[in-house]
Amino acid sequence: MKGVVAIDKCSILNLMYISRFNLFKALGYYVITTIYVELEFENAKQKYPDSFNYFSSLISSGEISKFSLDIEDLVEMSNIPQSKRASDAELSCFIVAKRIGAKVMTDDRKAIKYIQRYIQMPSSDIIQLVEFLIQAYLENYLGDYELREIQKTLKNNKFSINMDLAYEAAKRKLMMAAE
Repeated sequence: MKGVVAIDKCSILNLMYISRFNLFKALGYYVITTIYVELEFENAKQKYPDSFNYFSSLISSGEISKFSLDIEDLVEMSNIPQSKRASDAELSCFIVAKRIGAKVMTDDRKAIKYIQRYIQMPSSDIIQLVEFLIQAYLENYLGDYELREIQKTLKNNKFSINMDLAYEAAKRKLMMAAE
């Protein structure tokens, strides 16, 4: 197993759009989230029932486990100034990941930059969807055609990837083979 990853709402939604949550299990990750992420889904339930139902199904099936925050986590969260750049959900995922030595997955670059000003965490412990998909490609769980379809689907759901994902993944595979 590669380890534990704490995931936030935007990453869950992006994986919902592309129907690829199963890649976590294939790649050897155990996925957790926090009450703050759950609250974000709860608060959007009326407006976005499909995303709430998707999240609920991941919880009930055990694909995602809810991870409790302890008092020290809440104290650490309260010491970080509130900002529109990072939600409590994103912040809680970083704090939990840091405490238990896990990775964190978010696609919100503003939140990553903001939180890293206050929480010391190696960049290698922060996973973004692009790297996750490339990892799945390198381990032969996705192919070129699938990456192209995924990129198109994400763009249709307002998540643009500023590179040719299939090209970048193939390039990295060739570089690995050359080593």
